[in-house]
Amino acid sequence: MPELNAPAPHAVFVYGSLMYNPVWESVVQGDYGVLPAELRGYSRYRVPGETYPALIEDSAGVVQGRLWLNVDAEDLVRLDNFEGDEYRRTLVQVVDARARMQTAFVYVWQKPELLDGVPWDVSYFEAEGLGRFMQKHVASWQRSGRRQEEH
Repeated sequence: MPELNAPAPHAVFVYGSLMYNPVWESVVQGDYGVLPAELRGYSRYRVPGETYPALIEDSAGVVQGRLWLNVDAEDLVRLDNFEGDEYRRTLVQVVDARARMQTAFVYVWQKPELLDGVPWDVSYFEAEGLGRFMQKHVASWQRSGRRQEEH
């Protein structure tokens, strides 16, 4: 498994707003391949008052997401800045759509005490949350290079 500061490219597993092309393409500059993927040993929860989710360790959990491939070092820095201090980039093993294990970075939530245990609702995000997320967080990112945080 590569080190956290190993030279890119790296795979990045995403499970929330960054699964959606309008968000991903607003943050990164490169053009990357992507596959559906699954992360075991974690669960995804809503962040109260927000549209985006938190990922925390959970031995019984399984999270569906997307695996962006061969992300370069500059875009990893952009992703780090976008995720901010609420998340920590860490290495995990994911199973991609071809049933192969891959090492990938993922952003893990750092403030579990703020969560209420309600799973993040992908359908709700797609129907109502994505537009709000784009207006609030992506617009802030585009202006300042940091996502707006209220915690």
